[in-house]
Amino acid sequence: MWVNPIELIEHQRKPVPQAWWEQFAGLSQYLDEVWQTRTIFSDDDPEEAGSTRQRFLDFGLDQGHPTMQANQYVGFIQYHGLTLQILPKLFGTGQADAAFRHLLWWLHYSRRIRFPFADLLTGSETVADFPEALIRYFARITHNLVSTQPYHQYEEITETMPYLRGRLNTPAYTQRSLSTGHWHQLVCDHEPFLFNNRLNQIIKYVCRRLSHLCRPDTRRDLERVIFVLDEVDDIPCAAQDCDSIRLNRFFQEYAHCLDMCRFFLANSYLNRQDAHQRHFCFLVPMDVVYEDFITEVTRLHFGKPYRVQPQASDWLTDQRVFQIRNDLLLTNRTTGKQLIVDTKYKRRDLQPADAKQGISQTDLYQMVSYALRRATDQVLLLYPCAYGNAPAAPVQFTVTSGLLNTTSLHLRAADIAITGPSREQMVQQVIQQLSHVFNL
Repeated sequence: MWVNPIELIEHQRKPVPQAWWEQFAGLSQYLDEVWQTRTIFSDDDPEEAGSTRQRFLDFGLDQGHPTMQANQYVGFIQYHGLTLQILPKLFGTGQADAAFRHLLWWLHYSRRIRFPFADLLTGSETVADFPEALIRYFARITHNLVSTQPYHQYEEITETMPYLRGRLNTPAYTQRSLSTGHWHQLVCDHEPFLFNNRLNQIIKYVCRRLSHLCRPDTRRDLERVIFVLDEVDDIPCAAQDCDSIRLNRFFQEYAHCLDMCRFFLANSYLNRQDAHQRHFCFLVPMDVVYEDFITEVTRLHFGKPYRVQPQASDWLTDQRVFQIRNDLLLTNRTTGKQLIVDTKYKRRDLQPADAKQGISQTDLYQMVSYALRRATDQVLLLYPCAYGNAPAAPVQFTVTSGLLNTTSLHLRAADIAITGPSREQMVQQVIQQLSHVFNL
């Protein structure tokens, strides 16, 4: 029996649902396994690389009852038929559809997170139930593909037969046939044009496994794919099998389907000994998503006036210790002046009486050291606005020192609205805001 997903917002704490109490220890262990085998990022965070305990959720006790608190990872966890959805902190309770719709838009621009579902959305499709939307999209795209363009492939097989086909496998023929007196049984290597090939086996395997994780209407879409692939063998597959597939130019449409299969196999962490296990999760760090989105929009739309260097690293000291890494380093192609841009995935708490304008003192110290090392007097902090909120006016702080002679450091902070009614309008809005704050 399916129930509505449980919603949790970043850094929010809630009691663990009673339906999970019996599996509480198992859920914690499962997330530890997921943490150890996560493969969606090209580069792991150095601060987290050595950690053996998962950082998706924090578990605790409140008056003897287990509680869970979300950290900075958003997405979903599906465990024993229950689904927990973790929303970005820019959204509120009951805004799952808008939250995951924007997450899909942002992931479309991410370079560090491999996510093949960026084009999932249509004008009317809802993504309030995020895992269900991913599976439904995969089922519909795949059924259309296997029905209209069935995939056949030449695959090499070794087979014993009474006549020569392909080429004689001499070592195998000597061992299997001549040594036993069956000289008439030829062992041949040949490459028939097969429908029962490795790619179709991967697709069928993924469909069968996902059919245990979705609702009846989505399961029917998956069963239509399985019906078309009825002649294909049921063989267990892993994400590594997807990397061995080489598509020729006549079947490039299957590349997207293969990416989705790789995603499900790499991120489902299914137990291959239990075909009915109902565990599945997808969690991404929002600070990486936000930084990648701002970086890619800047690279695409400001690459002419500026030389854009993402993740620009250097040493803070002459002894080459204490490394710094700027989210973005912009160099004006005409004047050569540099602007350090640092994305802060935080909601600035603007209070009328707060002279700091919601900027933490630690962040300001960090930006001053960046400016000194880069020998630039321009630093910009970018904060995201909450969903539906208008950005506040940019603020500026000046740092003057006798060591800098007549030059002062100008540190600016600006809010960026990264939400909108459509992806196109959202991106145009971000471009206009960035153009304004870059040129202040």
